[in-house]
Amino acid sequence: MREHDLELLELPAMLARLGAATASEPGAALVAALRPSPDADVVRLRQQQTSEAISLIEDSLEPDLGGATDVSEVAELAGRGSALDTRTLMHVGRTIQAGVTARRALADRVGIPALMDIVAGIDTSLLSIADEIGRAVEEDGSDLRDSASPELRRLRRLLREGRGKLAERLRKIARDPDLAEYLQDDFVTERGGRPVLALRASARGRVPGIVHDSSGSGQTLFVEPFAAVDDSNRLREAEIAEREEVTRILRNLSSLVGAQARALADLVAATARLDLALACGSVSRSWRGAVVTAGPGVVLRGARHPLLDQEAAIPIDLELGDLRALVISGPNTGGKTVALKTLGLAAVLHQCGLRPPATEAALPIFDAILADIGDEQSIVMSLSTFSAHVRNLVGILENATRSSLVLLDEIAAGTDPVEGAALAEALLGALAAQARLTVTTSHYAELKEWASATDGAANAATGLDPETHEPLYTVALGRPGTSHALQTAERLGLDSAIVAAARGRVAPERLQVAELVAEAEAAAREAQGELTAAAAERDEAGAARAKAQRAAEALQGEIEQVRSSAAAERQRALAHAEAELTDVRTELEELRAEIRAARKLERERGRATTPAAQTKEAERDRKLGAAADRAARASRSLSRLDEPLALTAPLAVGDPVVAADLGVRGTIAEIVGDGATVLGRGGLRVRVPVHRLLPDRHAELTGDPAGPAVTVRAMIQNDLPDEIDLRGRTAQEAREAVRDLIDQAALAGRAEIRVIHGRGTGAVRKAVRDELAKHPLVDEQVSDSADGATVVRLGGPPTSA
Repeated sequence: MREHDLELLELPAMLARLGAATASEPGAALVAALRPSPDADVVRLRQQQTSEAISLIEDSLEPDLGGATDVSEVAELAGRGSALDTRTLMHVGRTIQAGVTARRALADRVGIPALMDIVAGIDTSLLSIADEIGRAVEEDGSDLRDSASPELRRLRRLLREGRGKLAERLRKIARDPDLAEYLQDDFVTERGGRPVLALRASARGRVPGIVHDSSGSGQTLFVEPFAAVDDSNRLREAEIAEREEVTRILRNLSSLVGAQARALADLVAATARLDLALACGSVSRSWRGAVVTAGPGVVLRGARHPLLDQEAAIPIDLELGDLRALVISGPNTGGKTVALKTLGLAAVLHQCGLRPPATEAALPIFDAILADIGDEQSIVMSLSTFSAHVRNLVGILENATRSSLVLLDEIAAGTDPVEGAALAEALLGALAAQARLTVTTSHYAELKEWASATDGAANAATGLDPETHEPLYTVALGRPGTSHALQTAERLGLDSAIVAAARGRVAPERLQVAELVAEAEAAAREAQGELTAAAAERDEAGAARAKAQRAAEALQGEIEQVRSSAAAERQRALAHAEAELTDVRTELEELRAEIRAARKLERERGRATTPAAQTKEAERDRKLGAAADRAARASRSLSRLDEPLALTAPLAVGDPVVAADLGVRGTIAEIVGDGATVLGRGGLRVRVPVHRLLPDRHAELTGDPAGPAVTVRAMIQNDLPDEIDLRGRTAQEAREAVRDLIDQAALAGRAEIRVIHGRGTGAVRKAVRDELAKHPLVDEQVSDSADGATVVRLGGPPTSA
């Protein structure tokens, strides 16, 4: 793509922002060279890398690449035999550490294949070179460590000792009182790397030694005493040996680096690409960029220019579909150029690998983004504004293809309006046929008419607020905009008399057209407001339907649970009744056999008339009757339990119901929300949660919807305690105790109770709070951590209505 077009779309400013988000020198260099790619596969890979980088950043798992620098060239120099200095070696070690650490950190992650492909080329064996450098070079790279080799340690120790010994010898000579008057200074200095004394020239023979230098005036001689020469020579030899050892160590380390020059170059390249991906992820995440959907059409919803304040910028929507041309018109300062740049920059960012700042985006891959935006007149090149635009348009026509995006700001402006409008129409017609999409801003009425009448073209409008005349900075597709030049001039402070005079010079028909367009804009805004309100109502209705559906599903689930529970209970009762009937029948047969045997014995012996015998026979008859009654009752229970289980739901007004655990029986008079008003005999009305009511089988059998004479029992205990202590009980015992106390407190009209569960291991406290959370009569539970208790506030108890 042409650099000129990318500069017009402010890509350099975006790259500066992206470069600031990189952590390494190679990453920043890669950002500076980043350009949008026309290759769909490359764009897809870049976007995948950005998405994976965002996932790392959101989990705070992005690797630190801050120590990496571009050491490719110095590694190549080392490969050709050059010795690297300590600071360069330090950079090599840090770069290796950053790259290898990054690869190892990413190896533990799943779901980032694109980033793993980047770091796959990093050779982890390079870490041994970094370790060698770290052992030999000071952390700041200023010098070799004494521990770089045993010989270096020995030589540096000799140097320290030798320098101290030599300095002390010279200080001793300088302190000689016989020489004090001949010395210019009483301190030791150096000349040519040798320690010397500053001696007056007139006292040359007073200090035997070697003259190494003299002052500019010739009055001072710098003399190395013969007494210090031997020590100084030994020190110089040690210094030479130390330099040779340092050179040897640096050459060894440099050879290690040079032998891996290719692997180091690969590591630097991988580190740069990873740093670029992380920077793209960081910047895209900072402005909440949208994942771009690939497709032939252009869709931008909630798009914002990334260089504007993202909180203050007014988002724009562009749903262009398969349009080939779009003409944006409207007032100056209304946001036409910003809309143009927002579209172009969104495409550029997408093809660079960033997510454009928008809530939703669909963009094709453009092979070129060609732009003519702004005033590019040049005094040096003798170009007027119009001439500069024409030169740009010539270049655009030469480069535009069926896959290009063309952006034109005020096409063919800056010349005669009649000729300019004709030229603009001809240019736009040619570009609509030649390019994938051409978007232009214009004030030409003829161009708006062309867009309305041409297939594949459309108008779009920016507008002013009808009351404040302030720009709205929005783009409305499907209609042209008006320039509002007179209103804008007046708003910006032009004298109202001048504006009125100008308005009088405009042809009446043009004013009428402007008024009609303004009315259309107002009608469109009103329609949009109504559409927004309707959409909100539709959303509310949908939410209500969804809520009702969820409630119905939940109720159906409860019904199924009740049906299942009732069926299981009936099965248990049936088994119990059958067992009881079997036992009673056995007992009955045993009694009958005993009576038959006793009567047979009496017939053989003659009928007994003693009171004891009569009492015994009466007792047998009583037992026989009782057993028969028990058998009859068990048989009736068994026959009732054998009836089909009938659960109908949901309950409705007029249904006979019973809440056995609350002692309530009657007919539903009203259902509001989750509660029902139950009407008993005598007009007594009771409010009960719906889920605690069951159909009243007794009323169905007797035909009496109000049930038996006593239809509502309010089991109220006036001496009910205000609190219960559950410490020492099991979790299940605590649940049951809390459930019973809440039911009794609600029937008694209590508003608040206190449950003491202690702190302990927390099992009882958790059980209590779980029970309170799901109990329908509990409005609120407040923890009282001071003594391990919970205050329970009740609401909606089944009290008389």
